[in-house]
Amino acid sequence: MAFMRKQAVVEAVDVNTLTPEDTEKRITAGVKKYATNEANYAAADANTPYLGHIVGMGIESSNLADITMSIERQFLTKMTTKTPSGSSSEYTLTAGELGKLRILDGQDALAATPGLSVKMLMDLGHMPKNDGYLEKVMSFAYVMATGDGWKMADALKKMAGKAEKLADGERSEALANLKTLVGQAKDYDALLADASKLAASKAKAYANDKAGFDALNTELNLTLEKIKGVSAGGDAAALAKLRGEEAEIRTRLKMSHAKLRVSQEVSDAAGKRRPIEDKKVAEVRAGLQEAVALAEKLS
Repeated sequence: MAFMRKQAVVEAVDVNTLTPEDTEKRITAGVKKYATNEANYAAADANTPYLGHIVGMGIESSNLADITMSIERQFLTKMTTKTPSGSSSEYTLTAGELGKLRILDGQDALAATPGLSVKMLMDLGHMPKNDGYLEKVMSFAYVMATGDGWKMADALKKMAGKAEKLADGERSEALANLKTLVGQAKDYDALLADASKLAASKAKAYANDKAGFDALNTELNLTLEKIKGVSAGGDAAALAKLRGEEAEIRTRLKMSHAKLRVSQEVSDAAGKRRPIEDKKVAEVRAGLQEAVALAEKLS
């Protein structure tokens, strides 16, 4: 049951005084009021996704910002000094006085599970890196890959269930659609089976996202050049229009950059399969094969 705001008392603790396992438990407890799949939440571990209802906690994507704030409320850190990094708007966190935890912009995009949230805190220097703990944490790439597999298996089972109840022409059309989805499920099962093929697929997706990001950068630079020319001419109306275009491009660029970070993380990790990823891949492949077998009984 979600608790009322006035009753919510969260005591912030220096994250360096906690074990990774204790930190994980605090984070999981902190997102309870956003979870809608009670069974999955009750059995949640380091690798239970926040998002999704099939194997996840059922949290809506719009609540990810609230989850970030929930994490930040619970911990104190000595990484509190902002140090400029690159452009004037970018910075890293370095050691300073003990204070409130702050997660750098965009870093939370990869914190799709409690374990990955703990990894994020380690990556940002808020707590010591613990290789033993991280070995048990599934990478973001495989959270995405296995999540897609579970969604496909679920869709296939639901479609088979509907087709089974139909008759005559409607059944024939449904079975044709079912056959197409069975083929897609088999292809995805084969993709998951080969880490190198999965990595190649994710690398292609990253290349596409990178091309889109680079195109936006080029568009921004062209607009900035136009602004320089118009500024020299003193045309206030034209300058205002170009400034509006600049703001719109920068907004799109920020969104594209966040997507690119996620895409790059997935691409980099897709080919690096450890025992924890092997286990999760085996589970979702079994789920896909079960769904395929169920669907093929109808044909």
